[in-house]
Amino acid sequence: MARLPDLDLDLRRLTPTVRAAFRLTSERHTLDHLLREVGIEGAVTWQKGESIASTALQRRTNGWCFELPPQRTYMLDDALTQLLHALAPHRDQIVALSRALELDAHVALDTDIYEDRVPTGYLSPANVKAIATYGASLGTEIHLAEPNG
Repeated sequence: MARLPDLDLDLRRLTPTVRAAFRLTSERHTLDHLLREVGIEGAVTWQKGESIASTALQRRTNGWCFELPPQRTYMLDDALTQLLHALAPHRDQIVALSRALELDAHVALDTDIYEDRVPTGYLSPANVKAIATYGASLGTEIHLAEPNG
């Protein structure tokens, strides 16, 4: 007898994957000291000229980044909410450092979609205000991915 497909597994496997990140960048300052000063577990830094992952591309700026683990969701706002909640205890410090060092702040929502399953682009007014508090830009990227990739 043929086994019926596991619909829950298929739905989970095909749900978009969103990576939410907050970055501070600078062309003038290295940002390694932010690892100590801000103290968010899992934050990383890079230097201008370093290679980007396993590509031939090089970093154009110095940077500090806090990124959440990828999550499967149909709501970009859910991933953004989690990112902003993780940053909230450090908000005043991040904003002060950003202003003092004239850093550029960026929020990134990178999404892997499977087949035609695209998440909603809705962002709550509270999250838009929170992004503005950081003086951050918001960027999104969508990549077509393989369900098993």
